[in-house]
Amino acid sequence: MPRPLHEKLPFDAAKREPPYRTVEELSAEEQKTLSDKLGDVQNLNPVILQQMARKDRRFLGALISGLLSAEFRGIDFVGRFTVETQTHDVPWHMTLGFARQTSDEARHTLLNTKLVEHLGSYVGEYPDIVLGPQGTDIRPEELDPAILLASINLALEGFALTFMEDVRKIAAETGEVLVDHCHDYNAADEITHVALGDYWLEQLSAEQPWRTDAAKFAQQAVETSTAVAPRELAARLVGADGPRED
Repeated sequence: MPRPLHEKLPFDAAKREPPYRTVEELSAEEQKTLSDKLGDVQNLNPVILQQMARKDRRFLGALISGLLSAEFRGIDFVGRFTVETQTHDVPWHMTLGFARQTSDEARHTLLNTKLVEHLGSYVGEYPDIVLGPQGTDIRPEELDPAILLASINLALEGFALTFMEDVRKIAAETGEVLVDHCHDYNAADEITHVALGDYWLEQLSAEQPWRTDAAKFAQQAVETSTAVAPRELAARLVGADGPRED
């Protein structure tokens, strides 16, 4: 029987085909295949892949696959955020803003899917790189608009903007004009998303100042997990000798 339109889906109902899979979920044989492609399983790190892509264009597919994974998660997370925040009495125009952002994330997945295919790869060839909190990490009763604004629009979208600029530089260096062109459009959206977060966080905090400290703490936590942690891990793995090779 079809689900009534007024009945909400379970909080973790988001699906993707092929399903999300991390390195830890791969079989031993799949991990070996991944290691053969990248030189080592632990090279599936956004910082290390940037170094590898600068030297060899064939690793751009793996690099952009990680970004594509984040865009798919963005649809799940921002779409859920758009729906759930309606129960927190947020301004209607804020809800409209995040509905628009969900549409942007969907467009980014389309662009990056085509780019991955252009580079000779496909969705699901590489495991998903998980950065920041995922939709299932935060239960509905824990949702707070200010914390999610700080986590998603300031921390995650800010990281995405920096990451896209890095990818554009690599694309320019390697002659991948199409990659550079598409991420110029994507980066323009990310700037809007960060501005959206700045504006509405300021509006919410003006009415409820206690939200400010909680939002700053959440932003710092996500920035550490998305930007600092991958770089520290890459530094330990790469050292002075470059990406690992089995």
